[in-house]
Amino acid sequence: MHFIDLKREWDYFEKEFTKVFKDFGRKGIYVLGPEVENFEKNFAKFCNCKYSVGVSTGLEALEICLRAYGIGDGDEVITVSNSAVATALAISNVGAKPIFCDIGDDFLIDPQKIENLITEKTKCILSVHLFGKICSMEKINQIAKKHSLIVIEDACQAHGAKFSRESSINTKAFSFYPTKNLGALGEGGAITTNDEKVRDFVISYRNYGQKGRYNHIIKGTNARIDPLQCALMNIKLKKLNSFIKIRQKIASTYIKSLKNIPDIIINDFDVNSSYHLFVVRITNNLRNELISYLKEKEIETLIHYPTLIHQQPCYKDEYKDNLLPISEKFQEEILSLPCYPFLNQKEQKKIIVEIKKFLFKKNNETS
Repeated sequence: MHFIDLKREWDYFEKEFTKVFKDFGRKGIYVLGPEVENFEKNFAKFCNCKYSVGVSTGLEALEICLRAYGIGDGDEVITVSNSAVATALAISNVGAKPIFCDIGDDFLIDPQKIENLITEKTKCILSVHLFGKICSMEKINQIAKKHSLIVIEDACQAHGAKFSRESSINTKAFSFYPTKNLGALGEGGAITTNDEKVRDFVISYRNYGQKGRYNHIIKGTNARIDPLQCALMNIKLKKLNSFIKIRQKIASTYIKSLKNIPDIIINDFDVNSSYHLFVVRITNNLRNELISYLKEKEIETLIHYPTLIHQQPCYKDEYKDNLLPISEKFQEEILSLPCYPFLNQKEQKKIIVEIKKFLFKKNNETS
């Protein structure tokens, strides 16, 4: 059993995808154009914001967000270390320094620990809505306002989540990597914002810094989103809300079935989460053994992410003295279980049964 089977998604959409691909080819507009504009309009409406601008990847979305707010050399950006490395790479790529904050029991940045990290160099808080869960944006925005900081949201795993009112004022970066809740059939990303100046910067920067053809007003790059991906995602976007409900149902079933089992810690159901990933904690050093056991039963699980960013080879020399006790503890325990719209009930039941078998057996051995 695969952790996620994208072939099932293809089978579901194949007829519509094939038709759209033929229409796309016949129009002959292969860079930017109406497909991109249509998707941007639809995604902005879905996200309940004024503007959406497509870019080439989630990493580019994060990086361009930072550039849009003038964050660069010598600046510090507070974020988390338990995210995908792209979160920190975006900060590094603009010349700023990631400052890693520890997390809470919900796997998200702990607002109570942010203020101790603020210095005169701090310019931004980059909150990460990890696994589809939404950070405490009211508290984060209050801290930012108090210290005159910018807030940017890494929403690369949060498509379809219920953003709070406090979140609506902030610019967000999304990824359309194929495994996301809204995934392309390749790479893609987007920036959503209510700030017209940010929108205009992104539109120009992604396209060689142009304003009008061959008129380069800033030193930009080529980070244009692929219009074919936009055409395909326009189809998928129509089903996103219903797919989120399926993810939530899968999550709810896991929680009800595994909540009180020894050696497994599961957070309560979160109605605001889009459950891009369903993550549990396996305690008493049993995680890796459970992974092997489930693999023998042909059940694939993953760890998101096996190495914290500040411990990665490309960063560890800069953060030798960085202490993130909760992040480090959780990283030894977390396990992602299959959770996607095409996982069927029989497969989920098998996953639950095998986890129970393993953990009950281990508990009996030690009791």
